Amino acid sequence: MTDPLTPRVTLKPMLDFTPHEWRVLHSFFRDRELADWNDAKPIRLPGFLFRRIMQDEERTGERHGFGVLDERGTLIGSAELYDLRPSPPLMPTTATLGVMIGVPSLWGQGYGREAVQALLRWAFTRRDPTLNRIRLTTFGHNRRAQRAFLACGFREVHRTEREGRTDVHMELTRPDWLAAHAPGGSE
Repeated sequence: MTDPLTPRVTLKPMLDFTPHEWRVLHSFFRDRELADWNDAKPIRLPGFLFRRIMQDEERTGERHGFGVLDERGTLIGSAELYDLRPSPPLMPTTATLGVMIGVPSLWGQGYGREAVQALLRWAFTRRDPTLNRIRLTTFGHNRRAQRAFLACGFREVHRTEREGRTDVHMELTRPDWLAAHAPGGSE
């Protein structure tokens, strides 16, 4: 889905991926550095099983996942809403956002921010039914991500101290997002 406000990125539903795009996404999830930034371990699943699990979660409504495509239509990352609450089959009103740009040479160039902006527009205006709240957690030392999320309208709600690190919890509500994107709003 192309968004005129985020012209450099297109969000492509995971269920529409080509076999090549699935291989690229699988390689992102197997990468140690990317996993570390997402507080995860690199996956060890074979590609076919990774694909099946992701597709099943999409079909059951457990997550809404998209590939992030650059201006040339190349898959450079992913953006997703997961941990929907209440859980399907009830109508979720809240979700957790995850975003990953899987090409390190593109980090810090605004692709992640544009992907988040496009995903928020979809979640708050196009998803049926729309979500009312989106939350996320990032590392306290990941200032680049925090700046990007703040620029997208998120606000910090609290911090959690864990062994060896601090987690920053942020959220954005639909009314706040709509107010910022109304004619004459802050965008």
